[in-house]
Formats: sequence, C-alpha cells, structure tokens
Amino acid sequence: MYEPTGSPRDAASTIFNLPGYRVVDAADVPDGARRVLIESILAPGCPTCGVVATRVHSRRRQRLRDVPIGGAVEVVWAKRRWFCDEPSCGRGTFAEATEEVPRYARSTTRLKSDLVSAVITSGRAASEVARAHGVSWWMVQAALAAATMLLPSVDTVHVTRLGVDEHRYRSVRFFRTDQGDWKRFEPWMTTLVDLGTGQVLGVVDGRDSTAVGDWLAERSNSWLERVEIVAIDPSAAFRKALRTYLPQAAVSVDKFHLVKLANDMVTTVRQRLARTQHGRRGRKNDPAWAHRMLLLRLTCTGRSRFWRFSRVRAGERFAQCGSDTLTGWCFCGR
Repeated sequence: MYEPTGSPRDAASTIFNLPGYRVVDAADVPDGARRVLIESILAPGCPTCGVVATRVHSRRRQRLRDVPIGGAVEVVWAKRRWFCDEPSCGRGTFAEATEEVPRYARSTTRLKSDLVSAVITSGRAASEVARAHGVSWWMVQAALAAATMLLPSVDTVHVTRLGVDEHRYRSVRFFRTDQGDWKRFEPWMTTLVDLGTGQVLGVVDGRDSTAVGDWLAERSNSWLERVEIVAIDPSAAFRKALRTYLPQAAVSVDKFHLVKLANDMVTTVRQRLARTQHGRRGRKNDPAWAHRMLLLRLTCTGRSRFWRFSRVRAGERFAQCGSDTLTGWCFCGR
C-alpha cells in the first residue's frame, strides 16, 4: 500500500514555514501585498496551572509583523481564547501564546531574529534594514537592545580576535540636573565584538579608555592571554586601554580609517601646494585640482586601477600635479 512520506503539513503551510502554525487562507490585497490568515496547530496549556485546554472560549484576529516572503506579506493570526477546565485553578480563560508569538507580542520571533542578524552579522545600517523589512527604525533598535541583554557569558567564549568600536545611538541631548543646571549628554557607547563569529561580547557606556579598561579588567588572565589581534579605529583612548590590559596583542586599524587618513593627507598636501605656488585656493584649471578625485580614488581602490590608464597618459597627469603631490600619493599607496 502506498503511504506518503512527505511533510504532514499542507503546501501553503510548508512554504510559509512558521513553526507551530498552519495557513488557513491567503489572498491578494489592493496594494500589491498578500494577506495570509494563520492559526496555531496545538492547544496551549494554561499559563497558571499548565493543564492543556480543550474548549475554545472565543476568537479574534490579530495582525502580526513577519518577514517578507517573496514580497510584502500581511499576516493575520486567528487567535483563540481558551477555557481552563481545572477546578482548582483560579484562571477562567486565557489567550494562546507560542514561541514564535509570545504574550503581548505584535511581531514574530523570526522577524526580530532576522533584524538583529541583518545589522550585526551583515553589518547593514538599522535604517536600511527597517526599509527592507517594512518596519520602523524604532523596532530594529528595540530588537537590537533586546539582543544585547542576552549577551553570552564572555569568559566562556574563546576569543582570539577582538573588535572595539564606538557607536552614537542618538543625537546630543541636554537635561537639567537636580541643582537646576543644564548638562550635556553625549550618547556614545562602545561595542566589543568577537571578530571570528561576529558575536557581540559587551556594550559599555562612553568611548574613553576607562569604559574599555573596566570591561577588560573584569576578564580573567587566561581570557586576555588568548586574544592575539585587536581591531580598532585610530583612537588614543582605546590604544591606552589595550596597552594596559592587552600588551601582548597586535593592534590593527580598520581599512576605512586608514584610507580616510591617507586621503586627508593627500588633500592637505595638494591644498598647501596650491597656496604656496599660486597664493590662492585651487581652481578647475589647476592640474592638481582637476585630478584630485583621481588621486583619492586610486588611494581607495589600489594601484591596479592606475594601470587601466595608459602609462604615458597617467604619468603625464600625475607629473602635472607636482612632485610633492605625487610623493604624497605614493606614500599613501604604501
């Protein structure tokens, strides 16, 4: 006798793939999205006594935010309220809740996980992730804040490459102290990350050496000795904390800041030469000013792009910029 060996779920529920739910209905809506009606599969237990419910009290529909599947999706949950038939339990009825949609939640757990993964793992901006998933910036920020509260036990994580960087999470604010004076609030925080896995290890207030040093001081000697490389931006405060607590670790500066510093140096040399030679700022008919973006792009993309031009033409362009400018660019390329 033939017996199917596939999934017991129907095709729509398998494609939607929300654990613990099945698709009841799906329809197109005028704005081009789709409305998907779902309901939970298993009867829940009473949150007070734990007895599994068997009788439905009522039903209502609740809108949920979920991950976009092949485009925008409007998810509607046919949520049921159940009776608790346990005589000794004081709770008469209760609303169902699942792992994907906990109590008082308006978004699925997998949506929040995708938001956190898109920001932390992929390194995308919170505003970009919000637009891609059709949610607000505040929801992405709330998901990130909740994820930081679930940080792992740092001492149990084997870290060999550590990343340290500061983040500005809001605009500058002023608040009134108890004495009636106004005080400036700098909304900076420093994040420490395991560069091997992308796991956030800790978030501390401020961006000075004290904040980073206090976090490192809480680590054990064996944990600190395992760290081989630390990636930072050109920050003297971070470097001071690393010299104190991680003297054996090699310090690496990220590429973005290196390229920016190199380009700033090339621009400074070009501007100085323009004022020295012409007594004024650069103009569009000056070779150094006319080829300024070429200098910066070659610093960013490397010398391989230099040879896309004919060697004669490229040599003529850089020779027109002056020997000092060419020397500065060659120094940056190294």
